[in-house]
Amino acid sequence: MTRPPVTLAVPCRTDEPALGRTLDLAWASWCAGPAATHALEVLVCLNGDPGGRRGVTDVQAFAAQRGVEALLVDADAAAPPKWPAASTAPVVVGLCTARAGKAMAWNLLRRAARSPTIVFLDADVWLGADTLGRLLTALEMASHTVLASARTRCAPRPSWFEAVMAAPYAVDFPNLSPQLYAARAAALPDRMPEDLLEPERWLELTVGADRIVRAPGAEVVVRLPANLRDFFRQRIRIELAKVQIAREHAPLLRRGAPQPALGDVLRQVGPRGLARLGVYLGLRQSAHAVARRWYARGRVADVWRQAESTKRWDGA
Repeated sequence: MTRPPVTLAVPCRTDEPALGRTLDLAWASWCAGPAATHALEVLVCLNGDPGGRRGVTDVQAFAAQRGVEALLVDADAAAPPKWPAASTAPVVVGLCTARAGKAMAWNLLRRAARSPTIVFLDADVWLGADTLGRLLTALEMASHTVLASARTRCAPRPSWFEAVMAAPYAVDFPNLSPQLYAARAAALPDRMPEDLLEPERWLELTVGADRIVRAPGAEVVVRLPANLRDFFRQRIRIELAKVQIAREHAPLLRRGAPQPALGDVLRQVGPRGLARLGVYLGLRQSAHAVARRWYARGRVADVWRQAESTKRWDGA
């Protein structure tokens, strides 16, 4: 290995059904590029119900398939055990905590990472063979940046509802991908507020648009809500997070990247896409109205219910 190691950091609920396949995809992407020059440390923060063993099983199976043993660490302990730095073989660590939340998991992963570069990856996505290499190259080439972001795309099922859900993904928004980005560890905030509902938006604004670069050709793919129930479960949380940022972190908003103008949006979506986008925006506005009411009442516990159809990658 001729370059410093890299940490792959995965925040993951203990009941996440797609973790195993996502880790396998990440490994394939790693082996297609960065493995030739970097060692890899894999940290998975398994957070939430301690009785949820699915995530633990997936981490252990992933490590066993690579010829190493997973180290399971009680992240809630006063002095969690240490582990060796990554070398020729990957280091695989499960950080287990009874606490729940993505911002909390981000803080644990940020603190535990031993590498100068951290790749943050969601546990329920798809990525291609060249994705991680493109991401790390973009970060390395832009020395002034803190974050290199993939572009989030979607894999819709063949239904009219998911055609509507896919409409906004045709627009190239300049925002940080919440699902996949690489970071210079030394330039990251030491921690983020753990009550954040959309941690990556806070991170994007804190770092500032001028220190974030899009990695050309690096894409991460998500599943879409397949029905109205899952749409509202997912979208109310996102809209509630927007309200939270606007109310509690308003000075950060000026640091965001300029959004596409209406003309650019029209050119990107086309006439048919525009009709679908109109339907989508109507649904989103309904979710935003609910989110504003929930925020006013301090109701946030319900926003963490899983949108189950976004976790299915078997065609169902």
